Amino acid sequence: MKTIAIAGLVAGLVLAGCASAVASQNASAAQPRVRAACFYANQVSGWRNGSTEDVVYLNVRAKDVYRLDMLGRCDGVDSALAIGVKTATEGSMICDGLDVSLVVRSSLGPSHCPVSKITKLTAEEVSALSSRKHP
Repeated sequence: MKTIAIAGLVAGLVLAGCASAVASQNASAAQPRVRAACFYANQVSGWRNGSTEDVVYLNVRAKDVYRLDMLGRCDGVDSALAIGVKTATEGSMICDGLDVSLVVRSSLGPSHCPVSKITKLTAEEVSALSSRKHP
């Protein structure tokens, strides 16, 4: 009798675990999946200054714009001759602020600005930006 009771208890626990897993899968399927917006450094085609020296907008590929928020003020970005992005390992994708630093080339030489956050802009956000962009 004890064996039947234990077997019934085990079967009940297994069924409860399966029901929980199915419910979890259904809940995650109902939520929209957010795809990481990533790019490679060689896909950057230009930039725009932000309203402050801790924000830069990168033109990526033909139509995408990404906002880069620096960890602090990025000296010289408003008068930069050129900018670039430097990844921790060459050729790696840039998906997160920790993946990259902004390299600002000015008349005083290059400076590196660590990035804290990267955000891909929507079409509406892009159209609201200043049209002045750098090559």
